[in-house]
Amino acid sequence: MNITSAGIGSGLDLESIITAFVTAESVPTEVRLQKKEDRITSELSGLGSFKSALASFQSVADKLKSVEDFNEQVLDVGNDDISVTTNGFASNGAFEISVLQLAESTRIQTPDFASSTTTVGTGTLSFSAGSDTFDVAIDAADDLSTIRDKINAESSNFGVTASLVNSDSGTYLSYTSNTTGTANELSVTTSDAALDNLATNATTTRNAKDAIIEIDGPGNTVTSSSNEFKNTIEDVTIVVNKVSTSGAATIDISQNTQVATDLVNEFVSSYNALADSMDVLASPKFGKLAFDSDLRSVKGQLNDILINSVGSMAGGEVKSLIDIGVGFNEFGKLEISTVGIGTLDSGVETLAKRVENNLGELGQLFASSDGIVSQLTSLIENYNDSDGTLTKRQTDLSDDLSGIEVEYENLETRLRDYEDTLRKRFSFLDSTVAGYNATSNFLTSALKSSSDD
Repeated sequence: MNITSAGIGSGLDLESIITAFVTAESVPTEVRLQKKEDRITSELSGLGSFKSALASFQSVADKLKSVEDFNEQVLDVGNDDISVTTNGFASNGAFEISVLQLAESTRIQTPDFASSTTTVGTGTLSFSAGSDTFDVAIDAADDLSTIRDKINAESSNFGVTASLVNSDSGTYLSYTSNTTGTANELSVTTSDAALDNLATNATTTRNAKDAIIEIDGPGNTVTSSSNEFKNTIEDVTIVVNKVSTSGAATIDISQNTQVATDLVNEFVSSYNALADSMDVLASPKFGKLAFDSDLRSVKGQLNDILINSVGSMAGGEVKSLIDIGVGFNEFGKLEISTVGIGTLDSGVETLAKRVENNLGELGQLFASSDGIVSQLTSLIENYNDSDGTLTKRQTDLSDDLSGIEVEYENLETRLRDYEDTLRKRFSFLDSTVAGYNATSNFLTSALKSSSDD
């Protein structure tokens, strides 16, 4: 507002009059803008809460997006001769594993040379192991250090490391393969006599070997080109660490069925937390998203996903949540009932039986390509992603909020102009009344002087 002293000349309270006019001009717009700002701020807050609730539910659903998430097996290994993992589907049982031999790779040593700066001549070295081969061209100026570097830097090198060793008797090259197994014995050859001491005359100091284990006693031997034995016991991977010296290692495999039960219970609780959030946001009287079409749409689509059967499960015993004991109660919340109806099992009993007898199908219900988690993920991404419906709404509302600031600035400018106009008009009134007052005072004084005479 402009600051002047309107009314000084006339004695009229023009400042109050101007203020009243400006206030009358500003109030309707300010009320409208404040209501708009409150509405947008409330809606933005509601959308933020809605997106957060959806994201929290998604984070729990993600825990069920892989079939392996439902299969946690308990492994007890008798000693550290071996390490054991499973894919979660191995049959329960106990096995005795004896490690008879570890897999090894080849090591080859050249004859001694005078030093690492010794040159040997021109030609080609050929390295082979199994079906893998590579060649290295050696130039006349290449010393042992350069030859070592060429071998190690060769782009087609399948895993041979060349090293220089300085011993009391001289310097030699050592070739070590990282490929184990008898079928992968490393050989170094050349057709150039100048390179014989790098190849033909080299000595194998360690031969490649297969790993050998024995399962449940003599006679049941298994070999592997590496120290890993995958699916020797179906769905089990055994890695041998050292040769057994103190008896066989016992593997005991059992299933932790509580994992699947806990996952399903957490999923139910998480959905109910989301449902509670949606109910609060949708409250007709106090909800920040009361009567919101997007909220109603998400809620309806969620219900469809959680009620309907999964298409790929049509031929199995488990096709929908109700088949594992999970259903909606009268309050629209998921529950695993503790009480059966008539001769029917309770939800808790049904879930326990599915975990015991249909664990694979239970996992597929959630984790298959068209399973519950996949459907939920697609739904939530449509609303929560960077280009999702709710995200776009937030952006639009934020723009609207910025627009309100501009409207306030425009209102301030308009009110200043209006006030200036009022002051110009009332300034004329002020001076006119001041003139009348001066004339009145003069006449009053003159008349008083005349009557005194």
